[in-house]
Amino acid sequence: METQWTPNAVLSLFGLPASKGEPTVFLHEEDEDGYFKHIIGVTTTDGRRLVMKFVHEFLDGELPGLSAERDITERQCAFASFLRENGILTPHYYRSDGQFCMETVCSGVPCIATVEEYCGEEIREITEPLAFRIGALVAKIHTLSLAHGYRIGRGTLFSAAEQNDVDCMDRFLALAKSDGIDPSLSAQIEAHIERKRAALTAEWDTLPKSAVQGDISVNNLIDTPDGLLVFDYNNAGDVVLVSDLVLEGLLTAYEMDLPENVPASNRERLFPAFLDGYLSVRELTEAEQRIGWEIYTLYHALWFTRIVYNEDSLEKQLQRNDYDGANALLRRMLADITEPDDGRFARKPA
Repeated sequence: METQWTPNAVLSLFGLPASKGEPTVFLHEEDEDGYFKHIIGVTTTDGRRLVMKFVHEFLDGELPGLSAERDITERQCAFASFLRENGILTPHYYRSDGQFCMETVCSGVPCIATVEEYCGEEIREITEPLAFRIGALVAKIHTLSLAHGYRIGRGTLFSAAEQNDVDCMDRFLALAKSDGIDPSLSAQIEAHIERKRAALTAEWDTLPKSAVQGDISVNNLIDTPDGLLVFDYNNAGDVVLVSDLVLEGLLTAYEMDLPENVPASNRERLFPAFLDGYLSVRELTEAEQRIGWEIYTLYHALWFTRIVYNEDSLEKQLQRNDYDGANALLRRMLADITEPDDGRFARKPA
């Protein structure tokens, strides 16, 4: 374990000049359990703008020690560099003694340090043309990763057949047992959840799978004159590709900020645009088309902010004793989860 290092000491180990002026703190998070994330921007004396990350995210029980976290971070940075070398716009990662990351101590916390180039301001809002471009970018990454059989050796946030960061269905099942909820509606939805989950499980291990960036939201994208640049690979891992397609697409459609004065109803046009962009680059197999529709109807109907968080979510309506509103929401969920397959996943690249 290295001793406490200043940013300039870390820069020197990456073969870089010292920084000038005060660093810009992009993010600082820590908690009493040992989680730590400190991300700063610096400018070196020769004018290079860099991003330095000091991170300890995996706590006791998640990984056996900091060296295991370093190994994963190393593989994630290597994947980013692989994409960069093969035409995907992504930041350059610097090396220290041939490695992308090093163990150090920041503010008294043992952590992993990395250094990458600063590429500009992140995108703040989602539009229909941008959703198309993001879908196309995801498809290019999928195509490249699959062709090379690239694996990182860990999962991602968005595996639809497993517990994931946008899966709130168990919470839905609990809320659906509340007084005032139409039991016939909740029973029908529960039956469809069980059927779709079984369909995913039955084919999951046969579907194309490879490494992906893992969190390609607008906040991890920069619009450059040469195209979209993707950064932040701390969630990169291996996943069934059609799962990454659908869940990243739904996240883009429903959780990114819209431009001012654009009505919320425009969100319904964003996933189709994302999918059109994807299919302009990569054709899905028949199994992916079939499972893609199962994932889409399951997660579109039961998107997590429909169940919790949003003001018109099921949880919030039940807290207000708005049973008419809650049952109306369940009827929309039932319509969405039983939507007939319209063939949208079967379209071929132009």
